[in-house]
Amino acid sequence: RQRQMCIRDSSKGFYFDQMLASKKQLINHFEHHEEITTKDLLYKNLACYSEHTKRNVLDIVPLTFLLDMDAEDFSFDLDRFIYCYNAIDQAKKSKEDVFKMVNQKLATFPILKDKKVYTQCRFKLSETSYSGSNLWILKPTGFNRGRGVSVFDSVEKLKKLLRFYSDGARNESELPEGCSEGERNLVSLPGAMRSRSFVIQKYIERPLLFHERKFDIRVWALLTHDMKLYFFKEGYIRTSCEKYTIDNSAVDRKNVHLTNNAIQKYCEGYGIYEDGNQVSFQQFPVSYTHL
Repeated sequence: RQRQMCIRDSSKGFYFDQMLASKKQLINHFEHHEEITTKDLLYKNLACYSEHTKRNVLDIVPLTFLLDMDAEDFSFDLDRFIYCYNAIDQAKKSKEDVFKMVNQKLATFPILKDKKVYTQCRFKLSETSYSGSNLWILKPTGFNRGRGVSVFDSVEKLKKLLRFYSDGARNESELPEGCSEGERNLVSLPGAMRSRSFVIQKYIERPLLFHERKFDIRVWALLTHDMKLYFFKEGYIRTSCEKYTIDNSAVDRKNVHLTNNAIQKYCEGYGIYEDGNQVSFQQFPVSYTHL
């Protein structure tokens, strides 16, 4: 008899083309779900959607660059990021308005090379992305739970991180600065810290804060096979256990910048403010702190 329910940790082993159309079967993965669950494909689909609806994708997300170390255009894409990084760095040193100076330079910025041009995409530096520093965030595309996510403030640090993740670590001594305890525990697993594709985004230097600490919002939604979406009204807030700062001394401290439980649970201050670094929507204040 055909099973009506099948729950697995990943979509591997599901043969979607063999699913019976005549019977409803409950499984916990969508075919091609990587289109929205991997960081690079999520951005590409947001860009395509924005193009279709005549919106600028960079009104939705911060300045974003995709790097694939195995792609022909890797050097070109890296140079595009460096151009943008340098534009901000140079504006910092001048006495002119940083946003005006940077956005003038980005107004003629090449979006893509020898590919479809996203005509609606306009590169710009948003006010929440800059507060006197030039911080960026690197995310390996296929990792989860904050693994491999790194904040950096120089091109040299970026190149060092790219070399590390492309080679992978064989022991703790090879890990880059700021690695969490959870990442250290994964070093012995083959490929656990290896990636050759990345998303780079301008770090939001002026985030919304909860009691001077970073937070994120976790919610649940159910999407059915016939594209009906159900949104669960109860969710929760995940918090950091350290006060937010963009000081140079805190660039490598992931527990300041990342609110993933897999990162926070290894911190000395875990649970000191909220049980499990979590609060309910009802406990969230009406007024907010803005840096």
